[in-house]
Amino acid sequence: MIEIRTRFKTVGNSWKALAFGLAMGTIVGCDGLLDVDLPSELTEEALTNPRGAADQVNSAIAHFECGYSAYTYWIAGAEDGMDPQAAVYYTNGAHWYGVFPPTGSCDQNAQSSSYYTQFAVSRAMATQLYDRLNGENAWTEEEVPGKERLSAIAALYAAANLEWFGELFCEMTMDSGPLMTPDQTLTVADEWVEAALGHITNFGDFELPHEITPEAGGAEAMAYALRARILWAKGDLAGAAQAAERVPQGFQAHVTRGGGLTRRNKVFQQGLQTRYASIAGVNDWWDGDPNPVTGQPWPDVIPFTGYLHLGILPDGRAVRDDGLPIRTDGPYRTPVEDNAIPDTRLPMEFSTALQGGGSGYVPRKYLSDGDPIPFITWEEIWLIRAEAVGGQGAIDLVNDIRAAHNLPLVTYADPGDAEEIRRMIIEEKRRALWLTGRYIATKIQNTDILWFPRAQGRTPSQGVDYDGAVRLLMPNAEYDLNPNLTREDRATGCDPSQAPVMFQ
Repeated sequence: MIEIRTRFKTVGNSWKALAFGLAMGTIVGCDGLLDVDLPSELTEEALTNPRGAADQVNSAIAHFECGYSAYTYWIAGAEDGMDPQAAVYYTNGAHWYGVFPPTGSCDQNAQSSSYYTQFAVSRAMATQLYDRLNGENAWTEEEVPGKERLSAIAALYAAANLEWFGELFCEMTMDSGPLMTPDQTLTVADEWVEAALGHITNFGDFELPHEITPEAGGAEAMAYALRARILWAKGDLAGAAQAAERVPQGFQAHVTRGGGLTRRNKVFQQGLQTRYASIAGVNDWWDGDPNPVTGQPWPDVIPFTGYLHLGILPDGRAVRDDGLPIRTDGPYRTPVEDNAIPDTRLPMEFSTALQGGGSGYVPRKYLSDGDPIPFITWEEIWLIRAEAVGGQGAIDLVNDIRAAHNLPLVTYADPGDAEEIRRMIIEEKRRALWLTGRYIATKIQNTDILWFPRAQGRTPSQGVDYDGAVRLLMPNAEYDLNPNLTREDRATGCDPSQAPVMFQ
């Protein structure tokens, strides 16, 4: 059993105060839709009444989901996917490698992009509820029917939030505690996975509520998928592969969406409906210092960039030896690319009415406010396994993904060429994880070949100065309010190759 009493101080408020003021989706005492507003005031009695346990689980899920929806479009810029157009949106750091995540209420207007607060609240609510269900003076099964199931869900979302913090941030704190490195944060996340698995064993496997896990697998698959990602991020490929073996093909865990404020799909609303940015082509506009990891200058066209007109050759090749993607159209192509077929996993359309003026391509991955966003997919888990096994095994796993999407199978790759296999896997991740908020983790773990501007250069269309993000930093208030930290601790918790630069 894990006993964690936690509180994030976010922009000067405890998580309870934030929860009072954030009108997130929940329902009363059942597993229905997450689209009914919380009461405007959440009392201490409501938090400590065992009859509200299901409500608190739903609230933790709803905060996570609203935050993730906003985050997915915001982080697409740091995944080299978006060229910002509208200043009303990009001034908060979106799409130009902003170092600090936006804070505050979630999705209150068209340009809302706040997400950090939502993850902080979700983590705190999940861990506090878990303590009420399993800690000192815990609620009983008689008081909370289905206590084991609710405990498993709370532990899974505690793990999901902490995994997200550990993969993305340079350092983290909990309960005004000491600085935690990414690996330390991920270790705590894995402890929550272990707690969840214990409750799943006691209760039996089950599908997550609200159609979060609509395909193959349920709570157990989600736990092992989270563990695979956690161990992968810590560099334990063997352990990650072992966990990944427990995830069935077809598994997905969704951020469910339902339309309306706090429940809409922000990638659809901001990307396709409002059109705040255009999809970026291969990066030939940047000029800056050599890669600080290798000391080598970046090529004139940055490898592993560009999402326009992506294609695959008949032999399954999606990336050239120079790191540029195979494309059906666009500059810097080679004659053989005339044989490429479109990669149907990246649907988009051309628009002449982008916010801020101009024209460009916008994404059609999500076509309505209510389309769910997958935050765990079996494709990502297969690619973790591919990294671990390498060689022909990696090719076979990529081909499972290709076959599922009716795309050309890989026959070109040499199983004995480790660098070719690495390029294949990275490019497959770029495409398979497009607009799910997940490719950024791969970028962070591969800074020797994947580009970050590190506060040099400007965006191509609007000339916005690039900021210094690789990993992100907690908001300055976290360092100011925590007696164990000062602003001098910023960007000290992670490896220098992954640390952000030039921040204030």
